Amino acid sequence: MGTRSAGLRALTLAAACITLLSAATVDFQRDVRPVLSDNCFQCHGPDEKSRMAGLRLDRRDTALEARPRGAAIVPGKSAASLLVQRISETNAARRMPPESAHKHLTPAQIDLLRQWIDQGASWKEHWAFQAPVKAAPPAVRNVAWPRNAIDRFVLARLEAEGLAPAPAADARTLIRRVALDVTGLPPKPAEIDTYLKDLAPGAYERMVDRYLASPHYGEHRGRYWLDAARYGDTHGIHIDNYRDIWPYRDWVIAAFNRNLPFDRFTLEQLAGDLLPNPTLDQRIATGFQRCAVTTNEAGIIEDEYAEIYAKDRADTTGAVWLGLTVGCATCHDHKFDPILQKDFYALGAFFRNTTQKVMDGNISDTPPIILVPRAEDRARWQAIQSRLTAVAAEMDAVRKLTWAPSSVPTSEPIETAFIADLPAVASLLPFIRPGGREFENPPKQEAEKPFSVSASFLLPAKDQSYVVASQQNSRDRNRGWSIEIAGRVAAFRIVGNNGEAIEVRSANPEIKLGEWNHVTGTYDGSRNQSGLALYVNGRNVSVQGLGARAAKLSGNINVDDPIVAGRSLAGGYISDLRVFRRVLTEAEARLMSEWPAIRGGDRAALVTYQLQTASEPYRRLAAEQHKLNLEAREIARRGAVTQVMEERNGEAPFAFTLY
Repeated sequence: MGTRSAGLRALTLAAACITLLSAATVDFQRDVRPVLSDNCFQCHGPDEKSRMAGLRLDRRDTALEARPRGAAIVPGKSAASLLVQRISETNAARRMPPESAHKHLTPAQIDLLRQWIDQGASWKEHWAFQAPVKAAPPAVRNVAWPRNAIDRFVLARLEAEGLAPAPAADARTLIRRVALDVTGLPPKPAEIDTYLKDLAPGAYERMVDRYLASPHYGEHRGRYWLDAARYGDTHGIHIDNYRDIWPYRDWVIAAFNRNLPFDRFTLEQLAGDLLPNPTLDQRIATGFQRCAVTTNEAGIIEDEYAEIYAKDRADTTGAVWLGLTVGCATCHDHKFDPILQKDFYALGAFFRNTTQKVMDGNISDTPPIILVPRAEDRARWQAIQSRLTAVAAEMDAVRKLTWAPSSVPTSEPIETAFIADLPAVASLLPFIRPGGREFENPPKQEAEKPFSVSASFLLPAKDQSYVVASQQNSRDRNRGWSIEIAGRVAAFRIVGNNGEAIEVRSANPEIKLGEWNHVTGTYDGSRNQSGLALYVNGRNVSVQGLGARAAKLSGNINVDDPIVAGRSLAGGYISDLRVFRRVLTEAEARLMSEWPAIRGGDRAALVTYQLQTASEPYRRLAAEQHKLNLEAREIARRGAVTQVMEERNGEAPFAFTLY
């Protein structure tokens, strides 16, 4: 009896569905397109190579196009439509789909297509290509149940299925559902008590508002967004090193918590750096397009990976903001959506115009990057940057009023512990000896004492890794110090026991190939990464920061090995190499960068010498500049670094202040 009853109910439900279908308007996207896609598009779809008889049914204009024997679809006239005629054909040789296609339309599907055409063959594209239209809430029988318009849509579907709403949940169940949905966390006992004791009207709304105001709301909502943004804290390919980009994650969380309007949420992530005078937060937001995987594997074809990166960004932008899988257009025009291959690569071109290099360097802070000071440091950070700009302007003003000395100086302007006996710049003599030139009995450095190293050099016109100068014990995991260049990025590195190192590395590719450069690295004896500083061509440059992950120097560095100048520099030149027993200031680093030109009698360089040695106003400003730089480094050490997008402007390097 039970089986008969179940069968009777099934027949009754099927009859009801058929009746409902016959009375309802057939929807093209929901009802018709799946049938055509599964059974017809293989031979009459977007793929030109497999299309038969020149008939295309995936587009309205071609499906309704008049042909010698008639149109495939004649709106309002299914009997006159070739589509219906052929799928209803009794002759198997003429019936579509052909038996060779191994596809078969059911009588219900044929009736569906016939009904759709008789209703006018309305052709609605995918919702993603339609402007939103406000729908009127449907009529319902149980008018007392809905509390809002959404309830009416829910109830209408329930009533259509012969169902009724479940009873209202009890208060404890309700708050648990809200807490988990809004914050991803169960309610705390105190939160439950607060809700249960609130008997005044609006208790539910107040409970929801409390959870919306929770910082956990942004964390919960943000994690879904970060999944779509393919957020990760490693490079993803090759060695898969850690990378600093978590300030972008925090930006997303904060955006949800402050209910940032969606248009701003979109604009700042896709083009925050292109806004007029972008704020720090707007630049952080562009990390959306820096979450892509990167590599530093030797042997890759850089042009190929540049395109891989651009494709990833185009794919992600399409998926997140367009709700589309645009990647099909990588190889051909999209077969189901109106996306041309040309359009896909045009979109990718936007994301290739960046200063980011293909090779990530196996470092945590792959340029372009920016410093993100702690919230409590931001005001002071801005004040320091403003004052540094003003100090530089005042130093330039003093320079304009200063005359060059009448003679070339013969004495050293700064007390030096070691000066390498090298050819002057003017002679342009390359070091071609294997392994560079060694200088025996150099001064030994100690981990607890400050020192500085400076060198003038010219690299070959090849973008690779070079060791400009070093004093290291190769038998003890390179314990000692070195000045290195990799990918036009300068680094000053100090290695202690067990190969544990601290280093300072320029954030941007500052070194120019085929031209003279100068690097000064300083160390204050603190054993801290923050105790290092780097100057390129006499200028305090942005450096990659390690923040809380900054290493500490262990053991000692006082090796007996010689100083080596020009290791791996075959084809290049090095003309000036010095070691100092103290930390040089930025002004002194500039003086050292111009020292070869000073000895050569260059008038502009001689002015620098005069300022540093004889101008008290200039020296006072230089001392203030040095003090501000030290304070800025401390703020940078406490802060964080994050990867951002930076628009490429010709071949000019991007610039920002970071210590």
